[in-house]
Amino acid sequence: MSSGPTAKLIDELVLAVGGAAPDARSRHVLAQALHGLVRVARSEQLLDMQRDAARAVGAHGRRETRALLRRLGTQGARSSQGQLPLELLVSETDRA
Repeated sequence: MSSGPTAKLIDELVLAVGGAAPDARSRHVLAQALHGLVRVARSEQLLDMQRDAARAVGAHGRRETRALLRRLGTQGARSSQGQLPLELLVSETDRA
């Protein structure tokens, strides 16, 4: 389980709703339900962003974008940190 701000907020919500009730099972079930809701919301947000990007690029551009991302992904896998240097990234996008 993550310990970021979302997890802390979920813990606060569980305490606010359930209080300090001795029923640990119901607190756990509520916390897990909230974590699941956050995961679903994040995946929906990602799908919306991908759909918006696809609309912005258009049908023909989608193929070119996928090919560019594949090329960048294979080159990035070869770099030491998994990232391309900025000048290489710019030159790749200028050619496309």
